[in-house]
Amino acid sequence: MLVTCEDCTKKFNIDETRIQGEKAQFICSGCGTIIIVTKPQTETFSQEAETTPEESATVETPPPAVTRKGIPVRSYIFIAMFMSFLVISAAFSYLYIKYIPGIIYNQVDLRTSAITESFSGVVTKPLLLRNYLQVNKDAQRTSKLPGTAYAAVINKKGIAVAGFFSDLTRFDRTFEMQVKEKGFPATILSNNKLGTGNNHSKISIGGQPIYDTVVAIPNSGGEVHVGIYLSEVDEAIQKALISPETLSVAGATLLLGIIILVILSRTITRPMQELTDIANRISLGELDLTVSPNGPRETRELGTAFERMRFSIKTAVDRMK
Repeated sequence: MLVTCEDCTKKFNIDETRIQGEKAQFICSGCGTIIIVTKPQTETFSQEAETTPEESATVETPPPAVTRKGIPVRSYIFIAMFMSFLVISAAFSYLYIKYIPGIIYNQVDLRTSAITESFSGVVTKPLLLRNYLQVNKDAQRTSKLPGTAYAAVINKKGIAVAGFFSDLTRFDRTFEMQVKEKGFPATILSNNKLGTGNNHSKISIGGQPIYDTVVAIPNSGGEVHVGIYLSEVDEAIQKALISPETLSVAGATLLLGIIILVILSRTITRPMQELTDIANRISLGELDLTVSPNGPRETRELGTAFERMRFSIKTAVDRMK
């Protein structure tokens, strides 16, 4: 492609295949004028001109006006915020899972201990008087308390004198038939005995996990057992971990993160895109543009530097002319 400088009429032979994008620019070696060349849309024949190797070597082709490669800033911001959200959520979940079940089980301990102590005090006198009818009534009444699986009384000889389940249908069919045929299973009581240093024990009977508590009956040598359904405790823990309040906090945190992402994107990326567009236009010869810095401090400083550079280039070109 043959290009002629309008000021000094010097001719240059330009290889159009080196033009990346729609336009390119170079400085005339004779007078210093900036010449803008538009790449032909169709194939053109090459024209020969008398140019020296020095003149051909001065042709410079700038990079494309707009480069779309690489990851944008908003993606880095999104990734950083997403990772922060995951870390915070993981830490919150760890603390929640570590402490909430312990708090709930502690409340279960207090509740079963209170029920068992109260039951022990109620049956003390009837047991001493061998009023087993009253002992059975008290045991049946205790077994009907919410969350209670069973209540049983053992005399000083280790014989179960009373034992009632709140709802046998919650256990498997084999265990249910066994209790109806043989009465309260003594093997349940042997799983948790006094004198072991801990009056609480987690056992499994009839397909149900049970939290068993044993307390001595004063002045009788006997003991009482109260079992609590652990399945209800686990349900309470799950409700505490996955509750509307928990989901609301997680949703609010995510929404807040999205809002912050949008604000940061508009505050940082938009001024940078504007500066990029202005720089591309200046590179194509629009030296009369005015760069108006805006955005964060660093972006404004970059815009001010661009404005100084534009003014210096324009001044230099005007002096050459």
